Amino acid sequence: LRERLRSIGTAMVAFLSRPEMIQFERRIAAETEHEPEIALAFLDNGPRRMKAAFAALLETIHHEGELDIPDPVLAAEQFASLCKGMGDLERRFGALPDPVRDAARIDGAVDVFLRAYRR
Repeated sequence: LRERLRSIGTAMVAFLSRPEMIQFERRIAAETEHEPEIALAFLDNGPRRMKAAFAALLETIHHEGELDIPDPVLAAEQFASLCKGMGDLERRFGALPDPVRDAARIDGAVDVFLRAYRR
């Protein structure tokens, strides 16, 4: 389970750290001021879909007895936030990627998550 969560966190951070993704998010945010429906379309077709899929996985993990996760949607949000940390915000404002720090952040996120939801 630890390795599975680490893989999920690593894939998520790698995806969000891609320069084209950072640029895309900046453009969506700018357009949202003029066309709010763009923000809703983006959220519904990107972040919310990812959260729902991950929450479904966490619900399965809960039902299999590996972890005690009473609110899988909240747990999905918590895990994503822990993995992204301040690195996500810093990259949006021009900081260079730091793979070593990202790996440490993800490892820490997995540790905290597993401690929080251990049976």
